[in-house]
Amino acid sequence: MVVNRGRSLLFAGLLGVVGWSVELQAASSLTVEQNRLARMEQVQENRLVELEDIENEIVSYEYKLERAQKSLSEARKNYQQSLVAVKAAEREHKGAASTDTERALKKAKHALNMAERGVDSRNRRVEFIQSNYAELESRLTDTRESVAGGKSRLAAQQALVDSLVKEMLSEAKTAKAKAAAKKSAPKPEKAPAVVISPPEVPEPTLAAAGDVTNAVADAAVSAESASSDEPVEVASAREIDPEMVDYVRGERARLEKLLDQLAEGETGKHTFRNLTLKPKGEDSVEFEFLGQDQYRVVLPVAAGRQTYKVNSWRFRRTIPADDNGERYVFIFDARRLSRPRLVMYPEYLLSELD
Repeated sequence: MVVNRGRSLLFAGLLGVVGWSVELQAASSLTVEQNRLARMEQVQENRLVELEDIENEIVSYEYKLERAQKSLSEARKNYQQSLVAVKAAEREHKGAASTDTERALKKAKHALNMAERGVDSRNRRVEFIQSNYAELESRLTDTRESVAGGKSRLAAQQALVDSLVKEMLSEAKTAKAKAAAKKSAPKPEKAPAVVISPPEVPEPTLAAAGDVTNAVADAAVSAESASSDEPVEVASAREIDPEMVDYVRGERARLEKLLDQLAEGETGKHTFRNLTLKPKGEDSVEFEFLGQDQYRVVLPVAAGRQTYKVNSWRFRRTIPADDNGERYVFIFDARRLSRPRLVMYPEYLLSELD
């Protein structure tokens, strides 16, 4: 009887510790999924910025293409007129050759050569713009698909987080109701004591009691290590979102292509004398000018919904919880002052591009 009661108490303790461990695991799972949701939001914000930039570029290229085609049409008209002038000068020179007609013929032929060059150069410009325009349209299609896919991923992940929260709240409510019911339940009346001679029970072996005791001890140690302030060695590696890696790769390629257009020693357009980035509640940091109206700064970030102020512009971004304190790369693209854009990503992702 004594042994059975001792075992029951030990098993009850074991179940209590295991239950606490399950609760910790549930809370940990929710944290992981919430952090994954924040990463998806971060990727979606970047994709939306990229989409807006491509749409603005397409509008710009439509205007460039319209002007280039108009210029080509005028050059072709000029070529036709020059061709007519050459034929007329040739007829006059054949009919009554003189130094004046010879000079007029040479002048007409020179004008024709210049008109032909004008057509060729404008035709190449139209082809160049059309090629870039087609590339932009392809990027626009891909980015729109990425944004649509990101929207679906966000909706699914949000639903998962909501279900985990609902499940934890339901379990907490059930546990609270059980505790209240147990507290308000009437205490059973004590039965009159009956003296019964205890049967002879063999002395419990150390092995039998030790198995149960060790099980409780192991569970307690596991729970203590989970709640300890010291870092757990079996820590999960940081999750890397492949969508974010693709985005960073694309932005690096865009920046390199833009800066490669500069000749050695040139910097291109430099609009600002002073350009600073100011995270909310922190000091301003000066941007480094890269060239071609591109500016860069690297600094640690804080987790959560953040507002970054670049001179008079404000940009809102989401930082995942496990990126708290991590260094981020900020690229400010000031080519269009009416709609400048802020590119930002974790510095540790650059190692994923190698």
